[in-house]
Amino acid sequence: MSQAEHESAAARGSRLAAPHPVGLGRIFLAFLRLGGTAFGGGTAGWLYREIVLRRRWIDDATFLGLLAMVQIMPGSNGVNLTVLIGRELHGVAGAAAALIGLLTAPFAIVMAIGTVYGGLGEHAVIAQMLDGVAAMVIGLTFATGLGSLARSTTDPAAWLIASATVVAIGVLRWPLLPVVAAMIPVSIALALVRRHRR
Repeated sequence: MSQAEHESAAARGSRLAAPHPVGLGRIFLAFLRLGGTAFGGGTAGWLYREIVLRRRWIDDATFLGLLAMVQIMPGSNGVNLTVLIGRELHGVAGAAAALIGLLTAPFAIVMAIGTVYGGLGEHAVIAQMLDGVAAMVIGLTFATGLGSLARSTTDPAAWLIASATVVAIGVLRWPLLPVVAAMIPVSIALALVRRHRR
């Protein structure tokens, strides 16, 4: 066997033998915990805090890349991001473990709450509690967005795109899809120009 063939066989063997850094059980339990504690939506913020900051299973750049990808995918951003993170950690099996873990606790909780909500839904304390959770989720989502933007780039063009998007959707109340459709080609063009200059 030639040296090149030997090195190729060794590389294939190392790829096959290399264990995944995060086991399926750990992925399932982490996302089960997330699904049971990430109240009120804003799943991306909870995922960032748990997977990137607390467990350090993926880095900022990887998370931001996955987050950018789910913005142009149909369906729930939180669920899509969960699947992509699970796949990043442990392939297709990791994606399945993450998704099942994320959805198991909410399913059980919603089924339990649904059986008693009819009698409690009229109470003022329930409405106040839900208002508080909603405010917390808005704050967490906003903080995650600002933190991600601050860590991702110092390029003024990126800040300009982000600011224009916030103003167009959040202040002017323009429809989401046309704004995103307009910003994607502008962002890609700016990235290509910046890459060409380098």
